[in-house]
Amino acid sequence: MSDPSESQPAAAKRKPRRIFGIGAILLGVPIILWIGAAFFVARSLMYPEFIRRGGQDVFGQHVPAFQRGSITDIGTALGVEPERLDCGVVEEDGFRHHQASVVGWYFPGKRREVVVILPAAGSPETAMIPYVKFLLGAGYTVVASYSANNPSYGINWGMLKRKFALATARTLKADGFTKIAALGIGEGAAGAIMAQAEQPVFTAIVADSSYANLEQLFMRSPSMTRLNPAFVKTVMWEARLWFGHPLDKISPATDAGNLGSCSLLIIQDRDDQMTPLADGKTILAAAGFNAQMWTVPASGHGDAIYEDPAGYAARVIKFLDASFNIETPAAKPTGH
Repeated sequence: MSDPSESQPAAAKRKPRRIFGIGAILLGVPIILWIGAAFFVARSLMYPEFIRRGGQDVFGQHVPAFQRGSITDIGTALGVEPERLDCGVVEEDGFRHHQASVVGWYFPGKRREVVVILPAAGSPETAMIPYVKFLLGAGYTVVASYSANNPSYGINWGMLKRKFALATARTLKADGFTKIAALGIGEGAAGAIMAQAEQPVFTAIVADSSYANLEQLFMRSPSMTRLNPAFVKTVMWEARLWFGHPLDKISPATDAGNLGSCSLLIIQDRDDQMTPLADGKTILAAAGFNAQMWTVPASGHGDAIYEDPAGYAARVIKFLDASFNIETPAAKPTGH
């Protein structure tokens, strides 16, 4: 019969393992909670408050109250029945690999020069009316791209719209259109700049209220500045899973230096708190001699067309005409 005392050393060996296991659990739980919390904060960057409320990324004193519309409302308002333009399917960056159909509404104009409108995040179809109206009035053919504005998918701040812009431009080129411009608002403006840097498809870009760098955009948010700095770094690291790229590398300002011969008009609200004046100046400096900026005395975001509709139309048409080498008809002489 064995002595019971002989089994005691084995029990002594199990004790350190047990302590190690408990320590690992105590250490692992906070790490898992930290990483999990950061994951959901990173996800929330694609679902900002205005998207969750079903609103749009355009605001200001003169912006009409948000109201969902339809393409029928656009046709009624403009007196023109648009045609549907299908431009294929693209895949969202990031781990979700969401497939999105690229759909636009084609408004034939007197000219073969085309302007592709890339709207702000979450904006309703009816938000395109004032842009389409003055562009058609100037004779331009217009394609209003609406594919990205599905709040259930959130937004990725122009990354997907860059793909919409490229797919739309390729379709138009395949149909024989050679002179194409983009007019983007908010994330649509960022998407247009990023698209041109990826593939030169545009003759001109109007970038209305684009941010300069996505990480800097988020870091300006009061909700981010209140967080622990180490936790914010974890959020930014995990956000690349949702966006497919490190956020500091998603930079229209950097891409503005790679636009080739494409001319750029930056439209900036003077007191915009979301994309401040410094963002517009940074993009302007990166773009160089082929860029210009118009600053609107407003405190909203993306609301320049509502703040100064006549000035907006005149500036954009003058810029597009010059970019396309279209001569403005001389004024008729007045009688004596």
